[in-house]
Amino acid sequence: MARSTKDSEVTKRKILLSAKHEFAEKGFNGARMSSIAEHAGVNQALLHYHFESKENLYLNIFNTVMGDDIDKITVRIREEIKSWNQSPEVELCATIYLMVKGHFQTHDKDLNRIFARDIAENQGVIHDFARKYMMPRIELFDSFIKTGIEKGIFEISNSLMFTLSIVTFISDYIHGEQFIKGTRMHKTLYRNKQETLYNYLLEQSFKTLAPAGKKLAIPVLTDEMKAKLDVFIDEIIELYTI
Repeated sequence: MARSTKDSEVTKRKILLSAKHEFAEKGFNGARMSSIAEHAGVNQALLHYHFESKENLYLNIFNTVMGDDIDKITVRIREEIKSWNQSPEVELCATIYLMVKGHFQTHDKDLNRIFARDIAENQGVIHDFARKYMMPRIELFDSFIKTGIEKGIFEISNSLMFTLSIVTFISDYIHGEQFIKGTRMHKTLYRNKQETLYNYLLEQSFKTLAPAGKKLAIPVLTDEMKAKLDVFIDEIIELYTI
């Protein structure tokens, strides 16, 4: 029984991997179940047995990387960081560390193409998942900022706008590298890119959030803190590896 269950999970992963590439190359409308089955090395009947339809297979890709499992990890991340009983400055550093390293480690060209095609084809799937699963993650980051504001450590007129600016900048920086390659700017912007982005965001965040006339010192995360955060990143990477 255990072997049968394991074989079934391996088969489903192979199908999802094949489907991810097919949807990235052709979009939802152009993708064919027969082509997905062929590249996965399974017959089409087995593909329908596991996923029933092209629509369900498509949704499974989104659910794997943006769904309930990621949502549960987000809750655990908040609980972990709060359990440290550290200052809002440390909580902010930890959140930026997670977002930067998490984005770099889970960057997947096929998934990004699927998301872009979903928007272009007006499928609406990514919008539904973003509202349900991505907004809570943005709210998590925002909650740490609000805590700092309540304690008089941070000062910002609109914490959610600040949060969105950080999230979108991370995405733009990572996805934008392909446009900068081959130019004189690339070496400056993308040398040690993960560290470069992390340090830049810390500098800008602490300058932006500092109350008027004050300067906020940027704390340094301990190796133990980073190790605890890396456990969550590894779990997220596992979900993205389809």
